[in-house]
Amino acid sequence: MNNGNVMGVFIGLESATYEYIANIIAPYQTNFELEIGDFLLIENMGSYIVSRVTEYRPTGELTSFMGQKWLGDVASNLDAIGLDIKEKKIRYTVRIKILGSLHNKTFRPGVTKIPNITSKVYKPSKDQLHEIIETVNRQQSNGKEIGSLYSDKDIKIKFNISELNAKRTFVFARAGYGKSNLMKLISSDWPKNEGGLVIFDPEGEYAVTDSKKRPGIMDHREAILVTNRRVDTKLRNVYRYMKLNLREFDPKFILPIIVNPSKHETVFFSKLMGMEIDDWGRLVDLLYNKGWRADLSEVAEIVTGSDEDTNNFQPVLNNLVSPIRSLHDPDSHLMGIITEAMRRDEVVLVDISLLDSKTALQLSSMVVKWIFDHNQRNFIDQDSKLIKATFVVEEAQSVIGQDSNYASFIELAKEGRKYGLGGIFITQQPGSIPSEILSQADNFFVFHLISRSDLESLRRANAHYSDDILTQVLSEPIPGKCYMWTSFQPFVLPLTVNNFEDIVKPDRSIEIQGNSDLLTDIKAMLQNEDSDPVNASIIAKYNEVERAGIDPGQRTIELYNRLDENERSYLNEKGQIQLTKENVPFAVKTKYYNSLKK
Repeated sequence: MNNGNVMGVFIGLESATYEYIANIIAPYQTNFELEIGDFLLIENMGSYIVSRVTEYRPTGELTSFMGQKWLGDVASNLDAIGLDIKEKKIRYTVRIKILGSLHNKTFRPGVTKIPNITSKVYKPSKDQLHEIIETVNRQQSNGKEIGSLYSDKDIKIKFNISELNAKRTFVFARAGYGKSNLMKLISSDWPKNEGGLVIFDPEGEYAVTDSKKRPGIMDHREAILVTNRRVDTKLRNVYRYMKLNLREFDPKFILPIIVNPSKHETVFFSKLMGMEIDDWGRLVDLLYNKGWRADLSEVAEIVTGSDEDTNNFQPVLNNLVSPIRSLHDPDSHLMGIITEAMRRDEVVLVDISLLDSKTALQLSSMVVKWIFDHNQRNFIDQDSKLIKATFVVEEAQSVIGQDSNYASFIELAKEGRKYGLGGIFITQQPGSIPSEILSQADNFFVFHLISRSDLESLRRANAHYSDDILTQVLSEPIPGKCYMWTSFQPFVLPLTVNNFEDIVKPDRSIEIQGNSDLLTDIKAMLQNEDSDPVNASIIAKYNEVERAGIDPGQRTIELYNRLDENERSYLNEKGQIQLTKENVPFAVKTKYYNSLKK
């Protein structure tokens, strides 16, 4: 039998849109402590129906027309209304949403047996409530404790961080209500064997202790910080090149990102897209060194191989000088460092707070697209070659919103899961996210929101966020209160998220990072790749091709033909294989071939 409190009797069940709603009648009690969101149990032939309170209101004679008239007459002396009158003439009608059943201490979602009318309704005991939440949260039993049930701090809520790997996750929160705290909790215990984590940090708030003494991720675990801020020189694992070496990339990869989409149909863009990678490298060097002073005839010669009408090449300067100046650094190894960190399942914090918004989005887009394209190329051999990574994207509405032109992030949101990539998209404007993306999400963490259109978008995308839940999201501006749903949960769990500041001490980043050679090891590996036996074998075969006196136009093909499967796999993983229009590999890339010259 139930050891909880009897609250009333069951009087019927109705089917609403995609959910079962029941009604119960509860008598007047002086200690009536029912709240919206409370769990209730209905006796049901040896088991219990589990439900959640969505609405309750007083009924009975005192709420009738005559009852209200009488109450008005005695309003000046309400103490005169005796307990016996209240018990006889007041009752409560409570609407509840059916969540599942509890049988032999096991919760099961859904309902097949309907309780009898007059079945007793209980408020669950502490043990029963624990059984319900534990069963619902069972998929996360090996996860990290991220908080406690909002209504009972003794019932802990866990989240398995592996559920973020190759999944779509949304965090909806207004500023100051806990999204940064949640991400610090998750990131600070990011596990091995789940791929790497890249956080694009637009406020510079995640890495180290801030001016308000709020600790950062590097105060708790080793991680790489990429920043152009001034940080303590004693802090290790800091990479200070906030740019990329644009010469490394194929123009077909980079131009769609750095040139405005409105210019993609123009003649100059088509000419740039047709450039060889060596010529692209020369153009980057020219515009980086000379900027607006670059000679248009030199630009024309690089782009087309002739000094045709130079006026036709002014758009090249107009569209490339600014992004190259903003994004290019010939000494940067940033992409290689991030890629290798992902292979090692590490955390990388990319502090884009001092970049203008356009440059920050372009830099972030290139990082996402580089790894996405790598995994897309290697999808067939995914077990050995895919780079598992999860990207944290703040202000997500600006990159995957209805009017976004940032294809890299849209690809990540729509197809990343297929290629082993996860995305954690953070925004306070869920209404701006396309419904076809939002409805496919695997995890939701919802904090306080105030826009009706945003709440409606969330309800349409995920019916588990029903009106009673959304009413609480709107009306309860409580920092740290979160409504969590994952794809294995039958209903939303309201929880209080643990405070990162109670777990991690501030100003420990120098000590924590001082015990790590993470960045040093990665940089050394990138600089010493020539010592790799596979790479050494490729260089030896390159020298054979050079000595053979083969037509220069055929040497990249000849080198490819001489490579064994292991060597081809090595270069394919690095994106150094050329493909035909039918995606058939046939040669090594020209720029890579030329880089082998000693």
